[in-house]
Amino acid sequence: MHKPFLSVSAALVLAVLNASSVLGQANTPQGRAARAASMRQPKGQYVDVPDNQDQQEAPKMLTYSESNKMASYPLFVSDQKTTHLVFPFPVTYVDLGSAGLIAAKATGAENIVRVKAAGQRFAETNMTVLTSDGKLYSFVVNYARDPKILSLNLGAGTTAVRSAGSPAIASTSPVINEAILSNSPIPQGNLDGYSVEALTSKGTADSKSANQLSLRAGSVGYQNETLFFPLHIANKSNVTYDIDFVKFYIQDKKVAKRTAEQALEIAPIYVYNGAQKKVDAQGKLEKVFIFKKFTIPDKKQLVIELYEKGGGRNIKLTLANSDLLKAHTFKGIASAVAAGSVGSR
Repeated sequence: MHKPFLSVSAALVLAVLNASSVLGQANTPQGRAARAASMRQPKGQYVDVPDNQDQQEAPKMLTYSESNKMASYPLFVSDQKTTHLVFPFPVTYVDLGSAGLIAAKATGAENIVRVKAAGQRFAETNMTVLTSDGKLYSFVVNYARDPKILSLNLGAGTTAVRSAGSPAIASTSPVINEAILSNSPIPQGNLDGYSVEALTSKGTADSKSANQLSLRAGSVGYQNETLFFPLHIANKSNVTYDIDFVKFYIQDKKVAKRTAEQALEIAPIYVYNGAQKKVDAQGKLEKVFIFKKFTIPDKKQLVIELYEKGGGRNIKLTLANSDLLKAHTFKGIASAVAAGSVGSR
């Protein structure tokens, strides 16, 4: 009569013993790892959990060798002065380490970066520059109230004192220390050299004289998609001549009466001796106006106007499309001649 009761009691005891055994296994390291893995696996998927998961090694980390490390140039900048960095190739990327620095490419130049401090003093930071040839330049930048170096040539052939661990700014490649103008395929130094050659070339496209002042346009030069217009100004009077402006524009050869005159002004990309604005009494002045390549449409002409500042001695020249089409090319640039001639005219 008591057998069923005893059978049920025995079954309960057996169930408790089995549950204790399972709980005991779950508290082992293997059991805890399996339980955690089962909680992580997506619903409906089965993931094998290796028995030695808790003993897996951490990912291996690579170590740097000396050849992997890039040295940095030391750079000192001020909030009172601007430092210019000249690179041998156009700059494509600039990164500043902190807001304590201000940097930008120089206006009109692709390979020059100007750097300045945003305020008085800042924590040491860095600057990175990438050029179009793929070279990366790294700088460690600090504040200096009166930096000793305001212009650095990162091109070849430049020598500079270097601190320990920093690369010297030197190489055996040709010297690059000039601006690469953003609107010209020819570096500025070469533009000056070609201008000197244009001024010495023979030939005249047009010339006029009035009020003891003469203006002569020499033969047009051409190099690398660029046109060179040499102008020779001679003041034969005893009164100085102050230039107000020189203007180039294309207009119709003949303008019908009661018809508005259509003129298209052309701006030069560079003017050799552009800063010179005065022709002394009995003196001369030579300039070269440089333009991107263009031609003159039929029934139109190129007009060059020279205006006197505060006076009436104005002269106008006209050139035809044939003057441009027969432009001469330059034989070459003698660097010594060009260097000695820049600014001397």
